[in-house]
Amino acid sequence: MNNEQQIRSEAEQDADPRIDLAVDRTILALVRTQLAWIRTIITLMTAGLAIDKGFAALHEARMVSGEAWVKNGHFAGLVMTSSGTLLIIIVTINYLMGMKTLNKMKGTKRKLYDPGLILSVLITLIGFLMLYFMFFG
Repeated sequence: MNNEQQIRSEAEQDADPRIDLAVDRTILALVRTQLAWIRTIITLMTAGLAIDKGFAALHEARMVSGEAWVKNGHFAGLVMTSSGTLLIIIVTINYLMGMKTLNKMKGTKRKLYDPGLILSVLITLIGFLMLYFMFFG
């Protein structure tokens, strides 16, 4: 047993088990917060897509009647969808940094199959696809 393992073993014997429980509760709270952000961002991106399609139909009708002010009518939908995509990236980075800190406090390694992380990456990809099809579709 090397010196670092011996120090860790002694620290674990002296440590209060309530600290590990507090870290576990904080990890679960961080996961709940991440999932709430994902739910909010899905709503924001879906609303952006709906507004984009609604404004596109309205704009097309105004173009036919000659009452359109601008040539392009889906700026609001693009703003909402792009801000949702940017927000999920920022929230995911914050989540990863928080999990890294909490896992370091607990002395464990991060799981690669973390559901919050997988869902965040999936929503980010969907956001980029939505933006692509809103621009070019």
